[in-house]
Amino acid sequence: MHLRERTTKRRRKGRSLENYKKDVYLCARCGYCRNMVRARDDTDLICPIRENTGGFDSFTARGRNIIARVILEGKIDAQNVSEEFVDSLYACTLCGNCQMHCLALDPETWDSFPHNKFVDRKIDILGITESLRSLIVEKGVPPPAIRDVLNNIHLYGNPEGRPRSKRDAFTKGLNFHVKRARDERCGTLFYVGSIASYNERNQRTAQAFAKILRAANIDFCIFGNEEEDSGGDVLRLGEGGLFGELARRNFELFRKYEIKNVICLSPHDYDAFLNDYPAFLGEEWSRLDLEVQHYTEFIMDLIHDKSVNINHKFDKNVTFHDPCYLGRINDIYDAPREILRAAGANLVEMRLSHQNSYCCGGGGGGIWYEPLHKPRLENERAKQACDTHVNVLAVACPICTQILEDGMSAIEKCNMKVLDVAEILLEPIGSKDQNR
Repeated sequence: MHLRERTTKRRRKGRSLENYKKDVYLCARCGYCRNMVRARDDTDLICPIRENTGGFDSFTARGRNIIARVILEGKIDAQNVSEEFVDSLYACTLCGNCQMHCLALDPETWDSFPHNKFVDRKIDILGITESLRSLIVEKGVPPPAIRDVLNNIHLYGNPEGRPRSKRDAFTKGLNFHVKRARDERCGTLFYVGSIASYNERNQRTAQAFAKILRAANIDFCIFGNEEEDSGGDVLRLGEGGLFGELARRNFELFRKYEIKNVICLSPHDYDAFLNDYPAFLGEEWSRLDLEVQHYTEFIMDLIHDKSVNINHKFDKNVTFHDPCYLGRINDIYDAPREILRAAGANLVEMRLSHQNSYCCGGGGGGIWYEPLHKPRLENERAKQACDTHVNVLAVACPICTQILEDGMSAIEKCNMKVLDVAEILLEPIGSKDQNR
């Protein structure tokens, strides 16, 4: 297995708004983060929330930066902000498209223009938004739905408030034994995550990936009911203290069971382990010497090493939805596409794809929080997929799977099926229990 070196991509400055003061004042209020028409790559829809809420500035990065500035200058007390502002703040899905199109670039990357990456931007727009949310949480005025999610994660270790004993329920649909780290040591940890563990639709994705690991003879295990939430979404919602507790618990689990390789089903968990944990835990985390991969990277390695045998083709037309935290924020675009092509699918790109991908609406808490304006981004993204006139919408994120299936159900005369990349690959390679 040829594992690639990974470096931290998000520059975490801490959760205090004061830490982002330089970023706030660097903002030129030009408005490129809310709307830009760029013919060379069909860029015309930057902020999906702005496009679906009437266009008020408070829903955009520029508006939030202006509000952050007046809070820093003491002109507004976060305790007294309006319910409408709190709603607009949590309406943001933290998809990063505003930051991707910001023209405040690191001078060392100017020669790369217009092909700059997410990490090249000088203004950490997502960090500013998260720090504003931290203020709201500290003042005790987050939306009730967000408060409930944070309480559930604090009390039960997952946003649904479900029992820990059900965390490995997906394994009951498998015809083979899955190791638990507490009982048997293994070479690779399959980190399932909270979204896939408790949602029945996403449990099928976890099963598909487990079958692929078995077909490739990978020695893997799970944490089972010991698994903790990664805390990635907790941090995005503004609860830095709870994130710190979860990071510490996960650190102790990885150290206790001497885990060296971690494969994440969710890009949000992947982003947390890759970017947030090193920033929070520092050298302690580095000393674990963990190799963290998203499952599409891991499968791509399996294909390159010829560790999986593709027996027939997935002979369908497929379009792929780039998850924000896999593509735009962590620059992984090729792996899922390589898997789809290896499976035999005919890939047809949506107009808004790769770095310009349109958010499904589930990130940043969107899977749990419905803004007052009800933007329904999942419906808009489903329409964009249906415009390709293909058979299957491929995804590589449990949140995207769950929310885009809801979006697809709202589109008339579109019978497109939503399948995870792992499910698509499983069909042509089969699995050992299927081939008996």
